[in-house]
Order: sequence, then C-alpha cells, then structure tokens
Amino acid sequence: MTIDASKEELYRVAAKRLNEKISEYTRIPKIDAQDRVAMAALLFSILALNAEHTSSLGDQDIVELEKLEQRIQNYIKE
Repeated sequence: MTIDASKEELYRVAAKRLNEKISEYTRIPKIDAQDRVAMAALLFSILALNAEHTSSLGDQDIVELEKLEQRIQNYIKE
C-alpha cells in the first residue's frame, strides 16, 4: 500500500486502533481470526458512517443558520 507521507501518522493510528480492537475480540471464545477482523471492520465502518451522518447534520444546521441570518438582515433593512 502506498500512502501520502503527510497522512502516514493517520494510517499508523488507524492500524493501531484496528489491531487493538481485534485483540479485544480474542477474548470471545470460538471466533477465528477472520471473524475478528470482520467484526472490527464492521465496527469501524459503523463509526465512520455515524461520523458522516453527524457531519451532514452539521451542514444542515449551517444552512438553517444562514437562512436565519438572511431573515435578520432582511428585517434590519426594513
């Protein structure tokens, strides 16, 4: 895998967190290595989707604030 040098630390932290989560799943009996990796990948995918959703909600808030600002500007002009 080739990565941009400016993002190297981000990749290292991500790999460390992934390995930590996989290690946590070793405590669950009868789960093989492939299942541990899949469970960790699913967890981080859910976290990423949640962050995207939260971010999009933030964008909507900004739109609403801009509308409110426009209403205030219109009121001041009257």
